[in-house]
Amino acid sequence: MSEIKSVAIAGASGTLGPHVLKALIDAKFQVKILTRSKKPRQFDTSVDVVEVDFTSVESLTAALKGIDAVVSTVAGAAIKTQTVLIDAAAVAGVKRFIPSEYGSVTTNPKLEAIPFYDNAFKVKHHLQEKADAGQLTWTVLACGAFLEFLFAPGAAGLLDFTDRKATLFDAGDNRLSSTSLATVGKAIAEILKNSEATKNRVVKVSEVILTQNQLLRIAEKLRPEDKWEISKVAASVVLKEGLDGLNAGDFSLPVIFKIIKGTALAGEIYGSAYDETDNELLGVKELTEEDLENIVAEKLA
Repeated sequence: MSEIKSVAIAGASGTLGPHVLKALIDAKFQVKILTRSKKPRQFDTSVDVVEVDFTSVESLTAALKGIDAVVSTVAGAAIKTQTVLIDAAAVAGVKRFIPSEYGSVTTNPKLEAIPFYDNAFKVKHHLQEKADAGQLTWTVLACGAFLEFLFAPGAAGLLDFTDRKATLFDAGDNRLSSTSLATVGKAIAEILKNSEATKNRVVKVSEVILTQNQLLRIAEKLRPEDKWEISKVAASVVLKEGLDGLNAGDFSLPVIFKIIKGTALAGEIYGSAYDETDNELLGVKELTEEDLENIVAEKLA
């Protein structure tokens, strides 16, 4: 039986946050939302919403009194500021902290000094210091790329389903784990239910392992009359372009996507495909080939 009953969420209105909120409510946890400012009817009325100053340990500590676990789903530049929330959680007596990471290769030590990834490692080190001092425990959830992002139009997607274009990284056979936002939310709830088995470690889930060529074959099977424009690029080249952009002071999304894709789509170099997972522990079911075909068919319509 888990010792965790009450959970606070930071970043509940973001991309992942609403899915985590729903999963925690469905799992019957007592939920408190930490927010910079309340917005009328933004959240379910059954949920406690508290305004906090995320730069203040005192403000956050007061909000976290009596809370068993903190789940952070903050994004972007806020990743590095999680150390303040961790400090407050430790002071307030929080038992478990799940940081906002939820990535493909964010736990690979080869990337610790790489810009964009370095903040995630700083947060993990901070959590381990607190754990070593007996102040709290932690879990990092590695879930691969969000499935919705991989099928989205634009720079994040694996293929351009709209214009029938494919830029294959290396040969197009590099493997990448992926999990949907809703399943990530449910996995977080299950981590908290299985608090002892998930204590102070990286937990991995993967609904599916994809390759670009795999999706391209499915698309060509479903719509053989379509002609795809195919090009190739080296993942290492894309990564270098992204790092060069950051070094030049360009922190735009296209530059960030180059770093993400240049590492997540680099095959086995950074371990982006999870052949060993905690799917069974957390009740995560893998997608079937039929499931994939249905997703691709929807994107081709």
